[in-house]
Amino acid sequence: MNALALYMLFNLLLLVLSKAPVAIAMAKLGYDNASPRDQQRELAGWGKRALAAHHNTLEAIPIFGLALLTAAFLELPASQLHLCAGGFVLARVLYQLCYLADWATLRSVVWIAGYGFCIALVGLSL
Repeated sequence: MNALALYMLFNLLLLVLSKAPVAIAMAKLGYDNASPRDQQRELAGWGKRALAAHHNTLEAIPIFGLALLTAAFLELPASQLHLCAGGFVLARVLYQLCYLADWATLRSVVWIAGYGFCIALVGLSL
């Protein structure tokens, strides 16, 4: 099913897109390509939140990937798969925006929703 690949592709591209604000914050300090991780530790405020959002995006990839593969392998009906996978993708975009805007409570709610969609992908497949 091509939709599965598109959901996963978007999730993988979100990793690159979530790095862009980090690179912008680092550029404001004079991007240190020789020691980028050392420079990232020096980020504060918006840049620090951008880095945390990027790291969380990296952490979410295997969770979503495994949930998506489980749903596909156990032949979750397409309508449920699209609802859950699409919901996860939307939650991840909103999560990034909330992190950058420093909306901590809403960010946590959106994170819970995204993780809930992963649980639903597996749970509904049983």
